[in-house]
Amino acid sequence: MSVISEFEARRVQRMLASLYLGKLETTEGFTVSGWREGDWVCIRWELADTKRAFVYPVDCRVDAKRHKLRESDAKDVIIDFLGHFMGLFLDDRSEPFTGPKWESVQFAGRELWVRGQVRNESAEADANAMLSDDARERSRHSD
Repeated sequence: MSVISEFEARRVQRMLASLYLGKLETTEGFTVSGWREGDWVCIRWELADTKRAFVYPVDCRVDAKRHKLRESDAKDVIIDFLGHFMGLFLDDRSEPFTGPKWESVQFAGRELWVRGQVRNESAEADANAMLSDDARERSRHSD
């Protein structure tokens, strides 16, 4: 179930673009989405360039029931967390602030879970195409 409407996602994306003005490359932008998984409120911020050579999706979630948070309050806590730490990442870009496995972090008196991984989807697509071409070529020679 979605917890962020298209209108709200665009509003957050505009806010991020202005908040990080000067820290983003001209080809970079954010997409924002959110959903519920049972008692968990989850939000994804994805920072990516237009060629998808740099893609950094970051998922963050909080157990709203455990922390007695309304959905809107859970979203606010997550957005505050992501805003703070994404800003730190953009300051030097030396390494992502999270990894591919869920990590527990304490923020604003709540336990949040976060994960993310920088990827080069463009290179991955090229590699998959090369592997696919190679497999087709080998199958032709084995007939």
